[in-house]
Amino acid sequence: MNSTILKSLGSIHRYSWVSLLVCWLIWVINAYDREIILRLGPSISKSFDLSPDAWGVIAALIMLSLAVMPIPGSAMSDKYGGGEKRAKFQVPLVIGMAVLSFVSGLKFISHNIVLFFALRFGVNLGAGWGEPVGVSNTAEWWPKERRGFALGAHHTGYPIGSLLSGIMAAAVLSWFGPEGWSYAFFLAIIVAVPVMLFWAKYSTRDKIVTLYKDFDAKGLTRPDAIENLQGHAKGLLKRTVTTPAITVTAVTTLLTQIVYMGVNTVLPPYLYNIVGLSLAESAGLSVVFALTGIFGQIIWPTLSDRIGRRPTIIICGVWMAVSVAALYFATTSLLVVIVQLVFGLVANAVWPIYYAAASDSAPDGGTSTANGVITTAMFIGGGIAPVLIGRLVTMGGGWEASSGYVYCFLTMAGFALLGALVQAFVKQPSKLGV
Repeated sequence: MNSTILKSLGSIHRYSWVSLLVCWLIWVINAYDREIILRLGPSISKSFDLSPDAWGVIAALIMLSLAVMPIPGSAMSDKYGGGEKRAKFQVPLVIGMAVLSFVSGLKFISHNIVLFFALRFGVNLGAGWGEPVGVSNTAEWWPKERRGFALGAHHTGYPIGSLLSGIMAAAVLSWFGPEGWSYAFFLAIIVAVPVMLFWAKYSTRDKIVTLYKDFDAKGLTRPDAIENLQGHAKGLLKRTVTTPAITVTAVTTLLTQIVYMGVNTVLPPYLYNIVGLSLAESAGLSVVFALTGIFGQIIWPTLSDRIGRRPTIIICGVWMAVSVAALYFATTSLLVVIVQLVFGLVANAVWPIYYAAASDSAPDGGTSTANGVITTAMFIGGGIAPVLIGRLVTMGGGWEASSGYVYCFLTMAGFALLGALVQAFVKQPSKLGV
């Protein structure tokens, strides 16, 4: 990051930074609760004696539940209001999600397959609803000129939450053995309650007004007009879904999410069944890409503030395709680590760029609705991925045959490249950051 960018970031009001920290912590919680079930995939499959197809279908249903609430929930959030109102809208969502996750980890629940998966479905309903709301909160507390950086910094919480899920899964399996896997679901509630109580008290209209006046004084662009944050806007959904820049980005998002969730789904069983690691080792080593993902989420979104969203998305898509295809050659623990580190530089970086592009093009008062469209597309892709992975692994001979994993890596690479091509051949409006 050059000195000019550092200097401009140094002038950003403290309210923006506090909001970023809070929204980042919320995002860590969200990421952890969504990713932990994938880290525990081999343990859950073994506990319930699930085939690759069965696990793929169950994981897909859980991931598809993330796609149910983003658009209606985001529209509800926009109707309720932005800024300090949206912050308070988040509180019951995040706490409710954490409570459900905690309950799903109780042994008498986690060892009943129907109750366990019903609760995890509920957890992801809240997580999917909360994501565009949290993204919009971040966007509304930062000036447009630094939106890419802010959303990128916010999204570093995802690889950290993902990394934490691998560490906790490995620790719980080591401490309590294969039967104690559900204890990993107890962590989120410890963080969620104090963070959300602080956020409910901190977010006030006076702070938003002071912040936006500060943007004006420094020649920065307000994220939205104060009056647009008061809610009750009409016709937002129709205006949002008919905006080409948003719908095109949603298509790219869906394709990229198939890649991201496909890699997340296939790596733990690949490491366990093909590379030969233990259950604990495969859970821990499957999230190495999160290490470089943290840096990528600062570098690429900040670059998108300077060169535009679409060129950055195309570069990242091609990078992702090459690195995922390279998993074909990763037949040892060392090679898996190296390829994951390369993949990680873009694996998490694209999501804040997609959200920044949608926020840039959102109609007045519709930031959350626009982000809800992106989130829905993302989670539909996430629901497709486990089913596709299960089918490809089965076609290749099952859990213990290497061919199915090769099919997965090459298929994911193809989807990543297609996502980049969609951006290259569809004209988008020339607006800030696009």
